[in-house]
Amino acid sequence: MYQQKWRVFIGIVFLSFSCYLDYTVVNVALPTIQQKLDANLITLQWVMNIYFLALCVLATIMGRCGDIFGRRRLFYVGAAIFGIASVIAGLAPSITWLIIGRFLQGIGAAIVLPLGPSLLPQSFPENERAKVIAWLGSVGGIALALGPVIGGYIVSYWGWHWIFFINIPIILVGYLFCFGAVKESAVLEGKQSLDWLGMLLLALTIGGIVLSLIHSEAAGWGNTITLIYLAVGVISGIGLIKIENRIKDPLIDFKDFRKLLFYSGAVLCLLAGVLSAVALFFDPLYLQILRGQSPETSGLILFIIPIAVFGVAFIVGKSINHLGLLNTILIGLSLGVLAALLQIFFTSSVPFGYILIAFFILGSLWAMGNTVSIIAAQASVEPERASVATGTIVTMFNLGGSIGLAIAVVVYHYVSFHALHLFMQQHQLSVQQFEFINRLMLNPAHSLQIQMTGLTQVAFNHSFMSGFSGVMFFLFIFATFLLLSVLVWKIYNKISHQSER
Repeated sequence: MYQQKWRVFIGIVFLSFSCYLDYTVVNVALPTIQQKLDANLITLQWVMNIYFLALCVLATIMGRCGDIFGRRRLFYVGAAIFGIASVIAGLAPSITWLIIGRFLQGIGAAIVLPLGPSLLPQSFPENERAKVIAWLGSVGGIALALGPVIGGYIVSYWGWHWIFFINIPIILVGYLFCFGAVKESAVLEGKQSLDWLGMLLLALTIGGIVLSLIHSEAAGWGNTITLIYLAVGVISGIGLIKIENRIKDPLIDFKDFRKLLFYSGAVLCLLAGVLSAVALFFDPLYLQILRGQSPETSGLILFIIPIAVFGVAFIVGKSINHLGLLNTILIGLSLGVLAALLQIFFTSSVPFGYILIAFFILGSLWAMGNTVSIIAAQASVEPERASVATGTIVTMFNLGGSIGLAIAVVVYHYVSFHALHLFMQQHQLSVQQFEFINRLMLNPAHSLQIQMTGLTQVAFNHSFMSGFSGVMFFLFIFATFLLLSVLVWKIYNKISHQSER
């Protein structure tokens, strides 16, 4: 029964690897893409956000579809969509076509990522299932971390188009291993049905919130369209919770979040999503703008992240066995707090050793966020709901990435503008210099193509660094809140159990 288990594992790893890789491989290429396709910061956000948005909206939905109609066949369709979308993105003649390609990539990834971990257990004996899911999650973390490294080399030597074309051979190898080895999972009984209303409300909730955050950057929070987006997201979210709690076969069973283990895994994955999207959007800019590093060198510096992911992958299983799932999750959340705290104190002259330590801790968080959270979710639900539970966790990761990045850019613009305003008051900065730097702050990657000297350079660096530190402080507060929420719940449960005795 399990003779071809490693073919299954390798095939799913390859097909999942490309989807994880494209979370972050684009980051280092953003300054180049901005220059070549004449894009601004808002459209660059769409290159990142549209991928996350498609994943957020569809991951749970596709997990449910796999549970009902068959995981293997849908898994193969998703990988094909992702491959075709990669070609479209690689051939994109404009930023609009690149965004379309990224959207289609997100659809393919929303199918592959929740179904891959759900196809593994049937090919492995019970005593090996948790281990291989952890390994798959670790590979995902490694792909996330390798993205900037691979992206830096590809952009430097081949051009930005190849960060998408590189997916094609990876997908073909994955198919070669999967065909004839992966078995179709059992399909749920015909009485199970798709929650169409839940799908619509989930799409409107996530889409409305993310679009309001993105639109606020260009038009402000007082803009009518921004408020309409926000209202649609909030109203749909309230409706989603009410509807899902009433129907028999909900798309998202919110009762799962009442379980401490499921909730803890979900918030760990949420935090990993926020940190991965925000840090890998701003860190390459920090390395290239403030530290003067090339895309290639920036990728090399960020290589410490996959080293951390690879190392932690070997001890996650032991940590779960010795400390338990919940305590391991608490360690992961603590790493997120520390990773954000260290980056608050990044400057233009901080030692590179300090930067490497911060990135190593960030990689350690990713390793846990992509393994322990999935194991916790699947341990909290019935086996027949494994895909939809995994899809919910994947949604948490992408929800964190999409909304977290949008909020972070809002924070960055607010803090950097006020820092520049204060700088103008304290130094002899002209109105023309102020307006020039302020426009540049909206598109900081443009500074790589502009020669600045004297007070203008000092003002720009000061404002950018203030905005960067503000973003990291936001991450620190958010991570601390999530850690405390799990700790308080754990302590409350412990006190409740003791009082019952």
